[in-house]
This record gives sequence, structure tokens and C-alpha cells, in this order.
Amino acid sequence: MERNGKSRALICFVLCMIMALPVYFGSTVPVRAADQQTIIVGTNAEYSPFEYLDDDGNITGFDYDLLEAIAQEENVKLVWKDMPFDSLMGSMEAGDVQVIAAGIGPTEDRKKSVDFSDVYYTGTQCIVSRKDNPIKDFEEMSGKTVAVLEGAQSDMIASGETTDYGEVKDARVKRFKNASSAVMELKNGGADAVLIDNIMAEIYCKQNSDLQYESVPSTAEDTVFCIEKGNAEIVQIINDGLAKVKKSGAYDDLYQKYFVDTVDNSDDVTDVVAADGFLGLLSFIFLQDNRWKFYINGLGITLVVSLLSVIVGILIGLVVALVRLGAAKKGRKTIPSTIADIYVDVIRGTPSVLQLMIIYFAVFHSRLGYVAAVASFGINSGAYVSEVIRGGILSVDKGQSEAGRSLGLGYKDTMRFIIIPQAVKTILPAMGNEFIQLIKETSILGYVGIMDLTKAASYVSSRTYQMFIPLVAAGIMYYLIVKCLSILLKRFERRLRESD
Repeated sequence: MERNGKSRALICFVLCMIMALPVYFGSTVPVRAADQQTIIVGTNAEYSPFEYLDDDGNITGFDYDLLEAIAQEENVKLVWKDMPFDSLMGSMEAGDVQVIAAGIGPTEDRKKSVDFSDVYYTGTQCIVSRKDNPIKDFEEMSGKTVAVLEGAQSDMIASGETTDYGEVKDARVKRFKNASSAVMELKNGGADAVLIDNIMAEIYCKQNSDLQYESVPSTAEDTVFCIEKGNAEIVQIINDGLAKVKKSGAYDDLYQKYFVDTVDNSDDVTDVVAADGFLGLLSFIFLQDNRWKFYINGLGITLVVSLLSVIVGILIGLVVALVRLGAAKKGRKTIPSTIADIYVDVIRGTPSVLQLMIIYFAVFHSRLGYVAAVASFGINSGAYVSEVIRGGILSVDKGQSEAGRSLGLGYKDTMRFIIIPQAVKTILPAMGNEFIQLIKETSILGYVGIMDLTKAASYVSSRTYQMFIPLVAAGIMYYLIVKCLSILLKRFERRLRESD
């Protein structure tokens, strides 16, 4: 009895010590935990010079360097997430990011959902137009086609949602994900004007001698970092760090680097073409700043995502096909077969881009971009693969099943040893075509900020203001990939026929 009492006491002592460990370690290392505080920052790296991708595909720009300088002053770590501009606010409301750095102004509507840092930049809107068709003010812009950055201040002005800065009447608004695409629309004659920030207007007009800009002083607007609502700690960190960066002179250095030197050092694309001809243009598009690397990296992402997605699709498709075939054999619906039917019906009846955005933003909450992409395309492919497998199995003559049964084989063994081996000859060529189709479907990855081959071409176009050649280059790469796969697929089909 005494021994049992001692044992219980020992056990209680050990349990108390174990429970006390978190308290002990938590109380002895508070400084280290604070030192390692991480802040997740969301941005849209298509807004040069505020945020964009460098030659190696890394995020850079004025906002990036400024926040990193603030983080260094305040001893915090930043984790950056590149995503479409119109998804930034939603990602913050979902808790996926804590700070937004995207050249955003402190509007009353935004104030309802987020907190703001101190002002770090003040700019004005500029009207960019062609020199042969100049537009100088909002009155002249009325009734014209105006290109804007979707969701930005320029969008609200051009669409008439706000008249605080002047009134634009009956303008036809074209909304783009980035300013460079808007400028490209102007150059191609699809818009009469572009409404963008003054710094960007200066850079674009310096790079394109056929364009001019007119500043609208009444549109002066402050720029701030958006911070998740109620997070006073991060607000304090950013404001304190910003004050230190300005006091040290680092802010002035960054301003000079991105807003003065960038404008002065911008190359006029027209001059490049005139001086060096077509070969010079190719060199400018692909070799300057190692822009060809974007194509190589984008190609790698396209192939990897496609390959992994088709593997996931095959696994899902096989299960779904067998479930539906099993229900058909029994002659009645089951819960799994009903779910499988709904899955195939929904996936085949909705656009793949919509599925991708739902899975990336709503399911994965803007995390694990590549995993979300593989999951989305895998689920999409699984619906089509299931029909391929089901059709391949049903194409085998029923007499083969009867022959298997006459030999004493059960349903599973008949499927395994007789039906499926014959169905494979029908299924595999269709699987090859599904892989080819999947490679082309990955071109929508840019909608969630992933730099695939199409996104790489779009990015190069935005930096060179040349649309045709960068896109054609991507098209050629897609064609070569598909052509090689098609040749291999034909050879494979030929060998299958020879083995009959």
C-alpha cells in the first residue's frame, strides 16, 4: 500500500514537471521569440518601380526595399507573397497576410477593413496619351476610352465612382491587372489615354517617345502600407521603423534610386530599334537584363505542374471511374457513386480558371501556390481522366468478362487480369492527349501570381513594351513541347497496334 502511494506521488511529480516545461522555457526565452517575429507581406509585383521582379525573378522595388529597411531597424523578419492586386484585401481579411505593400492610398472605404501606416509617399495621377492625339485634362478625357489599373484610384476616377479630384463623364473604362498592359493598350490604339501615377507616367513616357503625360495636381494622394485591422503592434513597428529610416537618410537614397535614377536611365525602345534593327530588338527583349531566364524558369514550372497534376488526375480518375463502374454493375446508385457523378459533372461544367482561383484563394488562402496549382489541375484532370478510364473499360467486349467468369475468376480478378490490360491500349493514348491539354491549361497560372511560361512572356512584354515577339516566343515553346509529345505519343500508339 505504501509502495503504491509512493508510485502515485512519483507519477504526479513527473507529470507536474512535464506540464511546467512550457512555462519554464516560455519564461526564459521571451526576447528570442520577439526577435524572431515574422510579418507576412502581400504585394503585386507588377507595379514598377514600387514593386516588380528583378532579373532572377525575385521581388524588388521601392516598397520592398523600404519595408526591408524598416524590418532591419525593428529586428523583424518579412515573408513576401506575390499575388494579383485585386486579391490583396481579401487575403488580409482572411488572415493570410498582415501587411500590404502595393502603392495603396488611405481611402475611407479601405479604412473600414484595414489600418494604415504613416504616409511614405505622395504622388499624383497623370494622363498619358499619344503625342498625335494628346489629352490634357479630365474634360478632354470624358467620353474617351481610358485604360486604368483595376481597383486603383485611377479606376474610381475614370469610372465616375469619385469626383473628389475632378469629374470624368461617360468614359469607356478598360481595366488591367498592371499598368504596363494599360500602356500597351494605349500604344496599340485600344485606348485614348491611361491614368496612372506620376512616377510611372514619367518612366513610360521616357521609354516611349511617342507618348506624353499631363499631371493632374488635384489628384495628389498619399501612399501607405495597409495593416490588418486592430494589429496595433505591427502599426507601431512600421511607423517607428519608417521614422528611423527617414532620419538615417536611407529613405532619401531609396527615393533617388527608384524615382530619379530610374527615370533618367530608362531606355527608349524606339531608339533601340532604330539603332540596332531587328537583331538589336531581339537582344533587347531577351538578352538585356537576362530576360530569357524568365522563359526558362516559366517553362520549368509549366512542365513540373503539368506532370504532377496529371499524376494526381490519374489517381483521382481511376478511383472515380471504378466507383461509377461498380455502381453501374450493381444496377443502383450508391453514396460514393453519387458523389463521383456530382464531382465529374461540376468539374466538367465550370471553367478551370475559376476552379484554380477558388482553390488558391478560398481553400489554400493564398498559401502554397504550387501545391494549390497541382491540386486544382489534378482535380480538374481527374474528372476527364475518369471518363477516359471508364470509356476504355467499357470498350472491352463483354464476352471477355464472361470468359473470365467461366474460368472461375471473380469480378476483381477479371478486371485485374483481363479487362484492364486490354483497356490500357485504349486508355493510354487518351492519357497522353490529356497531358498535352494540361500543359496548355497551365497558362492560367498567372491569375494566382505563379510565373509560368505565359506569365513570363507577359512580364517580358511589360518590361520591353513589345507584345508580339515575347508572346510569339512563348507560343513557339508551347508548340515545340506539344509537338515532341505528339511524336512520342504516335510512336507509342504504333507499338501498341503492333502488339495486337
